[in-house]
Amino acid sequence: MAAHEKIYGRKAALAVLRSRMDDVARIAHGARDRHELGPILRDAASRRIPYAELDDPQLTALAESMHHEGLVVIARPRPVLDAHELFDRMQHAERFALVALDGVTNPHNVGAILRSAAFLGIDAMVVRGERGRAPLTPAAVRIAEGAAEHLPVAPVPDLDVFLAALGRDGYRVLAADTRGDEDAMTMRWPARGVIVLGSEANGLSEPVRRSIARGVSIRGSGAVESLNVSVAAGVLFAAWVSSERR
Repeated sequence: MAAHEKIYGRKAALAVLRSRMDDVARIAHGARDRHELGPILRDAASRRIPYAELDDPQLTALAESMHHEGLVVIARPRPVLDAHELFDRMQHAERFALVALDGVTNPHNVGAILRSAAFLGIDAMVVRGERGRAPLTPAAVRIAEGAAEHLPVAPVPDLDVFLAALGRDGYRVLAADTRGDEDAMTMRWPARGVIVLGSEANGLSEPVRRSIARGVSIRGSGAVESLNVSVAAGVLFAAWVSSERR
């Protein structure tokens, strides 16, 4: 993993500055944010963390993106949750809600799913990826608007094996499926469960599909075939939380 990561986008960068300033190596900001960032910059100065006011082209070059929103932070990477550690944690939990992404790679979708999951109280997220590698792209972190600092994300190289192990441990492994038998709004959601989201283009991979207990659908009006995967995720998370409250 890289020694440092770039976090850009106002809310994503502010979340880092507010939650783990000790990891910050450098701050760059635009002129319009000078006064609002005053307390944070004074704190940075007291910790001898360098900061600089840059113009828009300089911020774009530093972030390697035009979507910096006037703030770029260089920091040590957030700790990556190991899949084995996550599995051990889930084994001893009486209640745990996990979201798994199978082939969902668009950073806008990944970031939006992460944001909804953190907002609605999902406990963790797993994505396909090699152990020890950063599970989120900088663009996904920006779209998540700070959620990356609050919701653990674990890369899992063999998602089907991981899900099958959870199923044997008593977790109910469900998948978002437009043809699923379960109605997301009326079903009784499990206290210990996983909701798997597949890519919009290809759906679930065949190995993962074999690990699924049931398909869960969102019953719509029929005017359009389906929802964007990140929108569907938010609806499913809300239904899960609402079911538990009932």
